[in-house]
Amino acid sequence: MIDLQHVSVAYEDTYALRDVSLSIEKGEFVFLVGASGAGKSTLIRLLYHGQLPTSGKVIVAGQRVNELRSHDVPYFRRKMGIVFQDFGLLPDKTVFENVAFALRVIGASRRDIRRQAPLILEMVGLDGRCDALPAQLSGGEQQRVAIARALVNNPPLLLADEPTGNLDPETSKGIIDLLHHINLRGTTVLVATHDQIVVDCFRRRVIELDKGHLVRDEEGGAYFNAVIQSSVPV
Repeated sequence: MIDLQHVSVAYEDTYALRDVSLSIEKGEFVFLVGASGAGKSTLIRLLYHGQLPTSGKVIVAGQRVNELRSHDVPYFRRKMGIVFQDFGLLPDKTVFENVAFALRVIGASRRDIRRQAPLILEMVGLDGRCDALPAQLSGGEQQRVAIARALVNNPPLLLADEPTGNLDPETSKGIIDLLHHINLRGTTVLVATHDQIVVDCFRRRVIELDKGHLVRDEEGGAYFNAVIQSSVPV
Protein backbone atom coordinates (compact mmCIF):
# COMPACT_ATOMS: atom_id res chain seq x y z
CA MET A 1 0.00 0.00 0.00
CA ILE A 2 2.86 2.39 0.90
CA ASP A 3 6.45 2.19 -0.32
CA LEU A 4 9.08 4.84 0.36
CA GLN A 5 12.45 4.31 -1.31
CA HIS A 6 15.39 6.40 -0.06
CA VAL A 7 13.21 9.47 0.47
CA SER A 8 14.70 12.75 1.63
CA VAL A 9 13.13 16.17 2.13
CA ALA A 10 15.65 19.01 2.44
CA TYR A 11 15.24 22.68 3.38
CA GLU A 12 18.39 24.73 2.65
CA ASP A 13 20.70 23.64 5.50
CA THR A 14 18.49 21.03 7.21
CA TYR A 15 16.57 17.82 6.49
CA ALA A 16 12.96 17.06 7.45
CA LEU A 17 13.51 13.47 6.25
CA ARG A 18 16.81 11.85 5.36
CA ASP A 19 17.08 8.65 3.27
CA VAL A 20 13.89 7.03 4.63
CA SER A 21 12.88 3.65 3.20
CA LEU A 22 9.86 1.71 4.47
CA SER A 23 6.93 -0.39 3.28
CA ILE A 24 3.43 -0.77 4.70
CA GLU A 25 1.31 -3.64 3.42
CA LYS A 26 -2.39 -3.56 2.64
CA GLY A 27 -4.47 -4.05 5.79
CA GLU A 28 -1.78 -3.03 8.29
CA PHE A 29 -2.29 -0.70 11.27
CA VAL A 30 0.85 1.34 11.93
CA PHE A 31 1.79 4.03 14.45
CA LEU A 32 4.30 6.67 13.29
CA VAL A 33 5.98 8.17 16.36
CA GLY A 34 8.70 10.64 17.24
CA ALA A 35 9.20 13.99 18.94
CA SER A 36 7.90 17.23 17.48
CA GLY A 37 10.00 18.05 14.44
CA ALA A 38 10.98 14.41 13.86
CA GLY A 39 9.40 14.40 10.39
CA LYS A 40 6.04 12.68 11.01
CA SER A 41 3.85 15.32 9.39
CA THR A 42 6.27 15.69 6.48
CA LEU A 43 6.02 11.97 5.80
CA ILE A 44 2.21 12.10 5.91
CA ARG A 45 2.13 15.05 3.50
CA LEU A 46 4.31 13.15 1.04
CA LEU A 47 1.76 10.34 0.93
CA TYR A 48 -1.13 12.54 -0.24
CA HIS A 49 1.00 14.78 -2.51
CA GLY A 50 0.83 17.65 -0.05
CA GLN A 51 4.59 17.92 -0.44
CA LEU A 52 7.19 16.55 -2.83
CA PRO A 53 10.42 14.80 -1.84
CA THR A 54 13.80 16.29 -2.65
CA SER A 55 14.94 12.81 -3.68
CA GLY A 56 13.68 9.24 -3.62
CA LYS A 57 10.41 7.59 -4.63
CA VAL A 58 7.01 7.72 -2.90
CA ILE A 59 4.61 5.00 -4.05
CA VAL A 60 1.05 4.73 -2.71
CA ALA A 61 -1.45 2.13 -3.95
CA GLY A 62 0.82 1.41 -6.90
CA GLN A 63 1.16 5.03 -8.01
CA ARG A 64 4.37 7.05 -7.94
CA VAL A 65 3.10 10.05 -6.02
CA ASN A 66 5.97 12.41 -6.83
CA GLU A 67 5.39 11.85 -10.56
CA LEU A 68 1.67 12.70 -10.54
CA ARG A 69 0.52 15.55 -12.75
CA SER A 70 -1.34 18.29 -10.89
CA HIS A 71 -4.70 17.50 -12.52
CA ASP A 72 -4.41 13.85 -11.40
CA VAL A 73 -3.90 14.68 -7.71
CA PRO A 74 -7.61 15.11 -6.76
CA TYR A 75 -8.44 11.71 -8.25
CA PHE A 76 -5.47 10.13 -6.49
CA ARG A 77 -6.59 11.53 -3.12
CA ARG A 78 -9.94 9.81 -3.50
CA LYS A 79 -8.08 6.58 -2.73
CA MET A 80 -7.43 7.74 0.82
CA GLY A 81 -9.06 9.35 3.79
CA ILE A 82 -7.14 12.02 5.71
CA VAL A 83 -7.78 13.05 9.32
CA PHE A 84 -6.03 15.96 11.04
CA GLN A 85 -5.66 17.15 14.62
CA ASP A 86 -7.82 20.25 14.13
CA PHE A 87 -10.87 18.34 12.78
CA GLY A 88 -11.33 20.75 9.84
CA LEU A 89 -15.14 20.71 9.95
CA LEU A 90 -17.30 23.30 8.20
CA PRO A 91 -18.65 25.30 11.20
CA ASP A 92 -21.92 26.41 9.59
CA LYS A 93 -22.93 22.92 8.45
CA THR A 94 -24.48 20.11 10.45
CA VAL A 95 -22.85 16.76 11.07
CA PHE A 96 -24.83 15.26 8.19
CA GLU A 97 -23.99 18.16 5.88
CA ASN A 98 -20.27 17.91 6.66
CA VAL A 99 -20.27 14.27 5.59
CA ALA A 100 -22.56 14.95 2.63
CA PHE A 101 -20.20 17.70 1.44
CA ALA A 102 -17.36 15.17 1.08
CA LEU A 103 -19.64 13.03 -1.09
CA ARG A 104 -20.78 15.95 -3.25
CA VAL A 105 -17.14 16.86 -3.97
CA ILE A 106 -16.64 13.48 -5.65
CA GLY A 107 -19.89 13.77 -7.62
CA ALA A 108 -22.16 11.49 -5.58
CA SER A 109 -25.87 11.73 -6.36
CA ARG A 110 -28.42 12.91 -3.80
CA ARG A 111 -29.69 9.36 -3.58
CA ASP A 112 -26.20 8.04 -2.76
CA ILE A 113 -25.67 10.79 -0.20
CA ARG A 114 -28.95 10.00 1.57
CA ARG A 115 -27.93 6.33 1.67
CA GLN A 116 -24.24 6.52 2.51
CA ALA A 117 -24.00 9.41 4.98
CA PRO A 118 -26.29 7.85 7.64
CA LEU A 119 -24.46 4.52 7.34
CA ILE A 120 -21.03 6.01 7.98
CA LEU A 121 -22.34 8.16 10.83
CA GLU A 122 -23.84 5.09 12.43
CA MET A 123 -20.49 3.32 12.12
CA VAL A 124 -18.72 6.10 14.05
CA GLY A 125 -21.49 6.26 16.66
CA LEU A 126 -23.02 9.59 15.64
CA ASP A 127 -26.28 8.56 13.99
CA GLY A 128 -28.16 10.45 16.73
CA ARG A 129 -26.26 13.71 16.15
CA CYS A 130 -26.92 14.30 12.45
CA ASP A 131 -28.51 17.73 12.95
CA ALA A 132 -25.91 19.10 15.39
CA LEU A 133 -23.46 21.81 14.42
CA PRO A 134 -19.74 21.31 15.18
CA ALA A 135 -19.86 23.86 18.01
CA GLN A 136 -22.47 21.69 19.75
CA LEU A 137 -20.19 18.65 19.76
CA SER A 138 -17.42 17.54 22.10
CA GLY A 139 -13.88 17.27 20.75
CA GLY A 140 -14.19 13.51 20.46
CA GLU A 141 -17.46 13.83 18.56
CA GLN A 142 -15.94 16.36 16.17
CA GLN A 143 -13.07 13.99 15.46
CA ARG A 144 -15.54 11.18 14.79
CA VAL A 145 -17.26 13.41 12.23
CA ALA A 146 -13.88 14.07 10.62
CA ILE A 147 -13.23 10.32 10.48
CA ALA A 148 -16.68 9.69 9.00
CA ARG A 149 -16.03 12.30 6.32
CA ALA A 150 -12.66 10.71 5.53
CA LEU A 151 -14.20 7.25 5.21
CA VAL A 152 -17.43 8.01 3.41
CA ASN A 153 -15.90 7.13 0.02
CA ASN A 154 -14.67 3.79 1.43
CA PRO A 155 -10.96 4.47 0.72
CA PRO A 156 -8.44 1.63 1.08
CA LEU A 157 -6.05 3.88 3.05
CA LEU A 158 -6.62 6.15 6.05
CA LEU A 159 -3.95 8.66 7.11
CA ALA A 160 -4.35 10.28 10.52
CA ASP A 161 -1.98 13.07 11.57
CA GLU A 162 -2.13 13.54 15.37
CA PRO A 163 -5.85 12.62 15.51
CA THR A 164 -5.89 12.63 19.34
CA GLY A 165 -3.73 15.72 19.84
CA ASN A 166 -6.59 17.88 21.15
CA LEU A 167 -8.36 15.16 23.16
CA ASP A 168 -8.24 13.86 26.72
CA PRO A 169 -6.80 10.35 27.33
CA GLU A 170 -10.12 8.52 27.57
CA THR A 171 -11.51 10.15 24.43
CA SER A 172 -8.21 9.49 22.65
CA LYS A 173 -8.50 5.79 23.39
CA GLY A 174 -12.02 5.82 21.97
CA ILE A 175 -10.78 7.40 18.73
CA ILE A 176 -8.01 4.81 18.33
CA ASP A 177 -10.54 2.07 19.14
CA LEU A 178 -12.60 3.39 16.24
CA LEU A 179 -9.59 3.44 13.91
CA HIS A 180 -8.78 -0.13 14.98
CA HIS A 181 -12.34 -1.18 14.13
CA ILE A 182 -11.98 0.50 10.72
CA ASN A 183 -8.71 -1.38 10.19
CA LEU A 184 -10.44 -4.69 10.95
CA ARG A 185 -12.79 -3.95 8.05
CA GLY A 186 -9.77 -4.01 5.71
CA THR A 187 -8.63 -0.37 5.60
CA THR A 188 -4.90 0.27 5.90
CA VAL A 189 -4.38 2.78 8.75
CA LEU A 190 -1.32 4.95 9.42
CA VAL A 191 -1.49 7.11 12.55
CA ALA A 192 1.16 9.77 13.23
CA THR A 193 1.08 10.48 16.96
CA HIS A 194 2.99 11.57 20.06
CA ASP A 195 0.33 9.99 22.31
CA GLN A 196 2.28 7.47 24.36
CA ILE A 197 -0.79 6.11 26.15
CA VAL A 198 -2.61 4.93 23.03
CA VAL A 199 0.53 3.49 21.41
CA ASP A 200 1.41 1.55 24.56
CA CYS A 201 -2.19 0.36 24.92
CA PHE A 202 -2.66 -0.98 21.40
CA ARG A 203 0.81 -2.43 20.73
CA ARG A 204 0.76 -2.40 16.94
CA ARG A 205 3.60 -1.90 14.49
CA VAL A 206 5.59 1.21 15.44
CA ILE A 207 7.78 3.23 13.04
CA GLU A 208 9.89 5.85 14.80
CA LEU A 209 11.51 8.93 13.31
CA ASP A 210 14.22 11.00 14.97
CA LYS A 211 15.38 14.24 13.34
CA GLY A 212 14.32 12.93 9.94
CA HIS A 213 15.94 9.51 10.29
CA LEU A 214 14.01 6.25 10.52
CA VAL A 215 15.44 4.78 13.74
CA ARG A 216 12.99 1.96 14.56
CA ASP A 217 10.47 -0.33 12.86
CA GLU A 218 9.01 -2.71 15.44
CA GLU A 219 6.04 -5.08 15.43
CA GLY A 220 3.93 -4.88 18.59
CA GLY A 221 5.99 -1.94 19.80
CA ALA A 222 5.54 0.61 22.56
CA TYR A 223 6.02 4.35 22.20
CA PHE A 224 9.56 4.15 23.52
CA ASN A 225 12.10 1.51 22.56
CA ALA A 226 11.93 -1.12 25.31
CA VAL A 227 15.62 -2.06 24.92
CA ILE A 228 16.76 1.52 25.42
CA GLN A 229 14.38 2.10 28.30
CA SER A 230 15.47 -1.08 30.13
CA SER A 231 19.12 -0.01 29.93
CA VAL A 232 18.51 3.32 31.67
CA PRO A 233 19.49 3.10 35.38
CA VAL A 234 16.76 3.81 37.90
